[in-house]
Amino acid sequence: MRNWIAGLCIFSCACAAGDDLLLLSALPLELFKSRESAYQPVAMVQQVLKYYPAPYTIEAVNLNRAFAELQSRTGSCVVGVRKTPQRMQDFLFSQPYIIAPDIRLLVKADSVWARRLQRLQDPTGLLSLQQILSLKSPPALVTEEGRAYGHAIDALLSEHKRHHAMYLKTTKVSRFGETLPMLSKGFVDVALEYPVVVPPEAGGTLQSFRLKEADPFALAYFACKRDAATAEFLQQLNNAILAFRSKPEFRTMLVEPFPQQERVQVWQHWLKLTSEE
Repeated sequence: MRNWIAGLCIFSCACAAGDDLLLLSALPLELFKSRESAYQPVAMVQQVLKYYPAPYTIEAVNLNRAFAELQSRTGSCVVGVRKTPQRMQDFLFSQPYIIAPDIRLLVKADSVWARRLQRLQDPTGLLSLQQILSLKSPPALVTEEGRAYGHAIDALLSEHKRHHAMYLKTTKVSRFGETLPMLSKGFVDVALEYPVVVPPEAGGTLQSFRLKEADPFALAYFACKRDAATAEFLQQLNNAILAFRSKPEFRTMLVEPFPQQERVQVWQHWLKLTSEE
């Protein structure tokens, strides 16, 4: 049986009514149990829900299952989703409520590939994923099924998906994803991941490389079932997002995961990206 949390601005163990907003998350429910999670992606959702005026339920499911649920369950939304052209056709999207950094290529710091990738960097320190995937003997790369990495990177992964060095991992409910364990155990050479999800104890063992093809920043949203009834839930959810965004603490929480010296730049990118919505 799937885990779930239900609440009306606070969490309770009451069973959810059929007309509750259903939020689907690939993150463990334990992260949602404290009133103010220390994990920023969860804390941002919690802040939005403080302004949501009706009952809601949170369920933990893997990403593929979450998107499948959106096809059939009215009032359902997946948290923390990037837009893609296909997703915009299939689902409704909320107002953005979070900004993500660029996706990086992660490698074990003491591996042969760490040294090889350093030699492939351009003068600005960037790597070309296209160049890496086109090598005669490219590194074994792992990605997660169902995730969106940005238009340019998604196109490259699709182009090379049948290559023997490409590994596609099915997602599970996890804070740190399924790619990092494969990288840490030496099953693959490199992984695509956000550096913010690397657990502190693994930070010193991994090296991250910026990619030319990566979007410098990306907005994240709630993606919801595309039907009229869910659109009514989404209107309330959008009102809650905008209420949170109007508060002084929003800016502080939005940029908190980024290094201090980058936070002004992150805020400027947020303003630019949201103005283009």
